[in-house]
Amino acid sequence: MATGQVNQKVVCLRGIYFKGTYINQYYHTASDRLVDESTSDELTLNMPLNLRDDLENGNVLTVHGILDRNITNKGLIQVVLKVTDVEKIKELAVSEDEVKRTELRRIKSEKGYKNVDSILETLLYQNKRPNVALVYAETSITNEDFEKGVQAARTHIDFTEYRESFAKTKAFSQRLKQLDAMDFDVIAIVRGGGAGLEALDEIELLETLVNMNTAWMYGAGHEGEKLFIQNIADKAIAIPHALGTYFRDLTDGVIQKRNNSRAALVKEVEGQFKKQIEDSNKKNQELTKQLEALQKQNKEQTEASNKKIEELTKAQKEHEKVVKEMTEQHKKATEEANKLHKAQNETLQKANVALQEQLKTQGKTLNDLQEQQKKQQGEFNKSLGQMQETNKGLQASVSKMTNELMAAKQRVTELEGQKPNNTGYIVVIIVLIILAALGFIM
Repeated sequence: MATGQVNQKVVCLRGIYFKGTYINQYYHTASDRLVDESTSDELTLNMPLNLRDDLENGNVLTVHGILDRNITNKGLIQVVLKVTDVEKIKELAVSEDEVKRTELRRIKSEKGYKNVDSILETLLYQNKRPNVALVYAETSITNEDFEKGVQAARTHIDFTEYRESFAKTKAFSQRLKQLDAMDFDVIAIVRGGGAGLEALDEIELLETLVNMNTAWMYGAGHEGEKLFIQNIADKAIAIPHALGTYFRDLTDGVIQKRNNSRAALVKEVEGQFKKQIEDSNKKNQELTKQLEALQKQNKEQTEASNKKIEELTKAQKEHEKVVKEMTEQHKKATEEANKLHKAQNETLQKANVALQEQLKTQGKTLNDLQEQQKKQQGEFNKSLGQMQETNKGLQASVSKMTNELMAAKQRVTELEGQKPNNTGYIVVIIVLIILAALGFIM
């Protein structure tokens, strides 16, 4: 919520005080009201909590403060008095009923006043018949002007009349609640002036009217009679005959405006239609030129396309011819390849049979060779064993002969010592004999 001070001067105002329900705990202030004693106009007070403790609804106060303004969430600018000081003038300036009426006025202001004119005019402009309830006092006699006005309006508005004693507040309130639940667009309270009119300011009736959902009108009393009920009415017309005139004038005005609007609409439509025809003709000329250009372009494109088609057709025929020749060559080559493949398969089959026979023969030969090799290996192993035995015997013989040679050598040595001249020959002879024997054996 935006705020801004109107000025920096402290002002002093006097009026009847009423407490509000909203309290700002952060700033320790309350939104209260100060109502003018003469006009019932009111001003919102931004009242500090410590200054309102000893105040009661209906006190006449003189308040000091600075004027401020708030921009509400609904886009309305609200003037507020930020109170700095309070002086109580009277304990109670109004009765308890007056306090309640003032509170009902505040509630009505918060709920909002319904626009009766707009409701009826909107329906009439839509060529719909508004549904209006006329609630007369039980013994009320309406004047001739009211009846004439209502009768003139009946051609476009549906009026339903009800009779109720305005003096019986409870029954009257119950009747209004019933009408509020019905499908009426507007409810009008109609009564002449005089004694008993003050019953319309009864608190129970005012509470019923404030809480109604249907828009309602007040058309009762004489000129100069002021009742509080007018302050909470969605629309107030001071005297009954003026209410009848209101319905007539409203209906005639809407019909006249609607006819004027219809004539203006026809003229506007004619102008728009004429302009549309002119624009259409201009557009047709432009489209004709575009069509001629497109036709010329289409002709050129068609000729070029036909030429291209002929070239493509010729190329296709040549391509088909080449494909045919290649197909025949492929067919011939395939036949020759199949024939060659068949011959190769026959040759391979014959070679495979011969190879199988050869492999079979070679397998048999290999088996024979393996058997022969096995037999030769056995004979070789046997001969090797015999040779090893023979070699073993030769080794034994060599060892024996070596021992004997050593003994002979020793003997020779001994003999040499005895007979020097013949010993050398004897040794040589023995050695030769041994070598000869070894060579023969090996």
